[in-house]
Amino acid sequence: MASINFLLRSIKKNDPFTVRLQFNNQEKVSDKNPFGLDFVETKTEIYVFTPDEVLESPLSDGKRFWSKYKKYKGKDLEIMNIIIRALNHQNELREYILSKYDKDFKHEENPDKIWLSSTVKKYYDELKKKADQDSLSKAPTTIIWHFDNYIRLKKNELAENTILKMENIKNILSEFQEYQSSLKGYNVDYSVSEVNAEFKYLLESYLRDIALYSYNTITKIIRITRTVCNFSKNYGIVLHPMYNLFKKSYEEIDDIIYLSFSELKTIKNSDKITADLEDARDWLYISCFLGQRISDFMKFTKNMIRKNGDDLYIDFTQIKTGKKISLLLHSEVVSVLEKRDMNFPEPLSEHSYNKKIKEVCKLAGLTEMTEGSVQKKIKDGVWRNVKGTYEKWELVVSHIGRKSFCTNFYSRMPTSLILEVSGHTAERTLLEYIGKKDNTNSQLIKNYYANIDITQD
Repeated sequence: MASINFLLRSIKKNDPFTVRLQFNNQEKVSDKNPFGLDFVETKTEIYVFTPDEVLESPLSDGKRFWSKYKKYKGKDLEIMNIIIRALNHQNELREYILSKYDKDFKHEENPDKIWLSSTVKKYYDELKKKADQDSLSKAPTTIIWHFDNYIRLKKNELAENTILKMENIKNILSEFQEYQSSLKGYNVDYSVSEVNAEFKYLLESYLRDIALYSYNTITKIIRITRTVCNFSKNYGIVLHPMYNLFKKSYEEIDDIIYLSFSELKTIKNSDKITADLEDARDWLYISCFLGQRISDFMKFTKNMIRKNGDDLYIDFTQIKTGKKISLLLHSEVVSVLEKRDMNFPEPLSEHSYNKKIKEVCKLAGLTEMTEGSVQKKIKDGVWRNVKGTYEKWELVVSHIGRKSFCTNFYSRMPTSLILEVSGHTAERTLLEYIGKKDNTNSQLIKNYYANIDITQD
């Protein structure tokens, strides 16, 4: 018959209990030990005071407390709770070990320390696994919690700018909830399962009429919120039956802002660009032949250039996509680098770059009135993109380089090669990016129609 005791064997005052499994071992029978009593021991994770409690109260002494109070019969609830907690943990582990013992040692074999240690480890592994499963099934249901959780789990997969955008959208949703709370007179904290057509109506109304966001910004907020809601299903969240009505399509943009080859030539040859804008001018010019995002090209350096025969390449990993790129440098890029001893211009922050390339384009004479959006202050602390007609230089921002590359080279080279350079994942995405209609199949149908002889069966 086996039995179990729990002992505080360590000289340290807050070490965990040791579990001792005692049993009859025929090999140990002697005059001094007629019943052949034997035992094995191992450490547990049962404490009088948990490590966290010791951190909060460094003077705690679990060993002294247990010696004094283990048979406590008083009425102090704090003391009783500490004793009961430890005894309950001991009883649960005792039951588990004895159950395993009865299954594993039905004959003459006896347990050793390795068996006891592995049994105790398995017990705690099962406890931790169950705790993880319980945590998963009992995850909070609020939208804000699931935003935080999504960002936490995806932070190693997403680009830094993407994470910042998601944090910003989470904050916008928090402001929306505060607004709803002020209207309803009680705290509003929407759960994922409440996301439906009514939620969309309230959110859109707030974003459009109160927060004054543009149509496409509202669409982006809704789409990213959908991404988080869809991910929440991994936690057992059941979406609302009307969840599929919570969606929105981007507005078609008729006027894509890009720099044509003739405008690029004007910028390159302009003698009105001041010395302090030379770096910005060269970055702007070569970015239109690199086809990359500012987060990538602003990190390009001379030592990233690789020569292969007569061609020059730059090898890098796109920050947003994680895709490895070996980019052949266009001759226009090389010509700019050659005048700089093959060095790229000095790097600029995105804010500084956006400001300077506007000035570059203004000095170069890009003053044609053009439809687009410019960020303006609409009230204290609030800036929004405002649609209107502006001089073209006012509409120039960092992504114009990538957009100009895609637009200028579209129809001049195979779309698949443009995708390879720009990093777009699909032709449809590229066409949306440069404002082109996807009429490829229509053109193919037209060609087939022209070659079909309808006078013959």
